[in-house]
Amino acid sequence: MVEHDTHVSENGHDGGMNRRRFLTTAGAGATLASTAGCIGNPLGGGGGVTFGGVYLLSGLAEALGSASEASAQLAVDYVNENGGINGEDAEIIFRDHADSGAASQIQSLVQQENVDALIGLTSSGETLEAAPTIRDLGVPMILTDIGTPYVTEPDTETYGSYFESENGKSAYVEPMFRTNANTSPNTYAMARYAVEELEGIETVANIGPNYAYGTQCWDYFKAYADALGGEFEYVESVFPDLGASNMTPQINQVLNADPDLVFTSFWAGDAVTFVQQASEQGLFEQVDDVFDTLGADPTVFKALGDTMPEGVHYSSWYWHSAFDNEQNSSYLDYYQSAYEGTDTIGVPSFTGASTWSAIRLYKRAIENSGGTEPDGIIGELEGATFNGPRGEWTLDADSHQATAPTVIGETSSDDDVPYEGVGLSPSRTYSLDRSTAADLLGDSGLPPGV
Repeated sequence: MVEHDTHVSENGHDGGMNRRRFLTTAGAGATLASTAGCIGNPLGGGGGVTFGGVYLLSGLAEALGSASEASAQLAVDYVNENGGINGEDAEIIFRDHADSGAASQIQSLVQQENVDALIGLTSSGETLEAAPTIRDLGVPMILTDIGTPYVTEPDTETYGSYFESENGKSAYVEPMFRTNANTSPNTYAMARYAVEELEGIETVANIGPNYAYGTQCWDYFKAYADALGGEFEYVESVFPDLGASNMTPQINQVLNADPDLVFTSFWAGDAVTFVQQASEQGLFEQVDDVFDTLGADPTVFKALGDTMPEGVHYSSWYWHSAFDNEQNSSYLDYYQSAYEGTDTIGVPSFTGASTWSAIRLYKRAIENSGGTEPDGIIGELEGATFNGPRGEWTLDADSHQATAPTVIGETSSDDDVPYEGVGLSPSRTYSLDRSTAADLLGDSGLPPGV
């Protein structure tokens, strides 16, 4: 392992909102807990710390899951090269949740591999299905790639429990945290940009993947845009199947509606397919702008090359050139040095900073709590403030959602990227607090999730 003379700083725990909680389980959960054995050990026994990483590492989202895996492994290597966790080495075991599902992989990692903490996942739907398993096992899980606001919405009284009601929206469970900005702040940023920065936009159409993420993005964008005074007319909304090889029928439906702005929520392979086929149909020449929630990713832009048009506005949870601070510069130097000469793109994906931060947060939480007991780690994470590649942000003590920003920028060949294709330049960041979100969402029924 090559040693790197870089340093990434982080703030100490703020302590103001921290509280240690004991997790309880019942029914099937008690069975899960009982088979898991004794979870958590004090540091100093020489056994080290084991993390479990669960991502989509094959299929449609393989490029994204593999990019998250790269940042997670890098963070573990960095921890070990800089003293470990209280002097003990850390390791990470990765699993592909395309194989047998996220819940099964999480249960196996906890019960068979005895991991101390978890990170992931790559699918909002899989996360919602896995939430009861995470709750019952009680091992902390930091979500690094997940969009749905439902898993960080603690107000079950207002929004109902996803697990208890057909219309319930809150899937919050105690051991889960999230280090990326979710769909709520993401679409708020795009709605605000559309209202405040774009001129002459009167009609908006939507095209997105046909599952919960796609429909939630469109619902949140409309709610925020209306509340911010957009006065847009929504002229069409279509949802190709997830992983569709042919989107041209839906693209033609959008074109026939003659919108000024096209809102999309494609990511990974779907983002590539959409741009390729939309370019063939002349969509980018016929509309004023095209937005995408999570299309701003090096794997997407590299795959598209010169097919990706310049001058449209794409969004992301992280973009390497959007943050001018020492922590981001050090992270990028370390990343580039580690993966130089490999097949991994030399800049992190849009999940890179959230994945890197998750491991760093775990290190501090384990050291501060004196061991890997779940309630100790959870207590240290609640209300924790972190200073990393995206600047300073906090894990909200109640929702467990990071106050991390969203990036929105203009696709451009002026950005310095290590591949043939566009980057984002210029770009800007937006953040969203719970009070603002609740006020803007009003009686839409959509939870703030922050």
